[in-house]
Amino acid sequence: MTYWDAVVLGLLQGLTEFLPISSSGHLVMAQYLLGLKQLLPFDVLVHVGTLLAVLTYYRREVANMAMSPLFPSRVRGARRLLIMIVIGSIPTGLVGIAYQKFLSGLFDSPVAVGIFWLVTAGLLFAASRLREGFDMVDRLTIPDALLIGLFQGIAILPGVSRSGATIAAGVICGLRPKEAANFSFLLAIPAVAGATLMEARDLQGLNGGQWSVYLVGALVAALSGYAAIWMLLKLLHRRIIMPFAWYCIAASLITWIALH
Repeated sequence: MTYWDAVVLGLLQGLTEFLPISSSGHLVMAQYLLGLKQLLPFDVLVHVGTLLAVLTYYRREVANMAMSPLFPSRVRGARRLLIMIVIGSIPTGLVGIAYQKFLSGLFDSPVAVGIFWLVTAGLLFAASRLREGFDMVDRLTIPDALLIGLFQGIAILPGVSRSGATIAAGVICGLRPKEAANFSFLLAIPAVAGATLMEARDLQGLNGGQWSVYLVGALVAALSGYAAIWMLLKLLHRRIIMPFAWYCIAASLITWIALH
C-alpha cells in the first residue's frame, strides 16, 4: 500500500463512517478497484481514526457521561444517556460476536456490497417518510435503545451503513433526525472501540514503513470523520436525508456495472 492509497482509503473511511452511505461498502469496493486485498491492520487503524473523531466532536457529552455515576446532579441527563448507550450496545455486541466469523467472507464480496447498499437506501427512504419526532434523547425507552442497537448490529453487513441504520431506527423510535444522529454517533463509541480491541492483534508484525503509511490513513480518517459529523448534523437539522438514499442506489448500480 502506498501513501496515496492510504490517503484515499482513509478519506473514504472517515467520510463514510458517519455519512449514511456505508464505510465498509466503500472500503470493499475501493480495495477491489485498487487491486488491494483486505488489509486488516489498516482497517484497525482507520477505525481508531474515526473513533478519535467522534470522541473529539462529542468530548463534552463523553466527559459528562464519564462523571455522571459520581456526580449525577451536576450533569443532568448524562447518566440516563449513558444507561441507554450501554443498553443499546448489548444487541450490537451479541450480533457482532455471534456472526462476525460467519459474515467475514462477505467483506471480500463486491456483489454483497451492491445488494446491501439497497438495504441502506430502503432504510433511509423509510426514515425520510416519517413525521417529526421529539428532540430529546431523554425520552428514549429501553426497547428503543435495544432496537437501535440491533440495527447497529445488523450494520456489520458490508454495504449496510451503521449510521444510516441507527439514524433510521432512531427516527422510527420517534427522534428527530439530528437527535437520532447524535445518539447514533455516541452509540458508535463502544461499538468501534470494542471491534478495534478485538482486531488489535492484527497490528502485530507491522514494520516501520507500514506503520507510517497506515498512520497517515488513520490521521486522514480522523480529520475527514470530524468534518463528516459536522456536515451531516447540519443537513439533518434541515431533514435532508433523501440524497443519501439516492447515493446508495447509484453506488449499487455502479457496483453492478463495475462487476460486468
